[in-house]
Amino acid sequence: MPTLAHLLLLFACLLLGPLVVIADELPADTNTNTIKSLTVEQARKLAAEFKGFLNLNGLTTLDADTAKALAEFKGQFLCLNGVITLDAATSRALAEFRCQTLTLKGLTTLAADTAKALAEFKGQHLSLPGVTTLDADTAKALAEFKGQQLDLNGLTTLDAATAKALVEFKGQNLDLNGLTTLDADTAKALAEFKTWNGQLGKLTTLAADTAKVLAEFNGKYLFLSGLTTLDADTAKALAEFNGKYLFLSGLTTLDADTAKSLAEFKGQTLNLDGLTTLDADTAKALAKNEKWTGRLPAITAFESPDSIATAKALATTKGSLKLPNLKKISPKTLSALIEKEDVEIPLIETLELISEPDGSFNDDFVIPDNFQKIPRTKWQQQPPPNPRPARTRRAGLQPSPPTPRPANSNAPPPTGSAPPLPP
Repeated sequence: MPTLAHLLLLFACLLLGPLVVIADELPADTNTNTIKSLTVEQARKLAAEFKGFLNLNGLTTLDADTAKALAEFKGQFLCLNGVITLDAATSRALAEFRCQTLTLKGLTTLAADTAKALAEFKGQHLSLPGVTTLDADTAKALAEFKGQQLDLNGLTTLDAATAKALVEFKGQNLDLNGLTTLDADTAKALAEFKTWNGQLGKLTTLAADTAKVLAEFNGKYLFLSGLTTLDADTAKALAEFNGKYLFLSGLTTLDADTAKSLAEFKGQTLNLDGLTTLDADTAKALAKNEKWTGRLPAITAFESPDSIATAKALATTKGSLKLPNLKKISPKTLSALIEKEDVEIPLIETLELISEPDGSFNDDFVIPDNFQKIPRTKWQQQPPPNPRPARTRRAGLQPSPPTPRPANSNAPPPTGSAPPLPP
């Protein structure tokens, strides 16, 4: 999950400039990413004059003496994302840099002796997002890093032996979010991590046996937002996870059997924010799941033949139910949905009323008195300047839009942004 430090680092490291220069020609506010080569004296001057961020992403090579001079930099972030090779001696010199973050995105491979030297880095965050392969010996060396965060999210595969070596990392956050494949043996090793952040956002498929051992992970979170399909057996295995959050927001559809399996989730919160459609049976299963967040931000319309039954099922949801981006719905489906009096939907006047699932047309829709009296969230509370009619008629199939709100009113959020949630 991105932190403020990550965002600042990304912003700083991406700054580019049009000219190629050398360090002794630069005033303190010039873009250092344009520097292509450095002498020791130039490096020492940069280290002394720059504060906060020092970005030298134009450098492709670095020797030990120049690295030693750069290590005198007293700022927070040193970015050397253009360097594509690094020997052990240069790594040892860089390791003397004592501030927060050292990032070396250009490195795609790492020898064990270089990794051992980099592990001596005195800062808190060692970022190696370009490394695409890692063997067990190199992983063992990197695991000696004494800082708090180690980024290896460029790895797409990881064998069990390498994963077991990384387990020895004693910091707070090991990032392996680039993995695209995962077998059961590697998952078993990951499950033993105390410092892994639980993020596997690039994983698109997951076998049931792998899910079973992965569910033994003792962390707070499992982020599996890259999964686009999930069967009942794999869902049943994942449901054994005892952590706080299980994120499956990459799923756009879910069948009833899989939803029933997820109902056994042992943790606290199940996130299925990516669902774009629901059938009635799946809605019934989800409505009974007290761990489900009840958020359906990707559902914008109820247009299937069983829409009314789906809405009726959703209206029985035990906890909150939120469809903040709903746009199209038939009158009968809407009536069924708002049987749940605290459902969070956009202002009814803004919805496009469409034909019923059976193709029939309903001339009007009456907003129930009890629904009008329910306290709405802040973004729903603001009425149009003219009193809201209790009956919304269709012009064609869409009611007239509400009168524009004054500029200083608390209007609903713009399209594309989620409305604020209640406390």
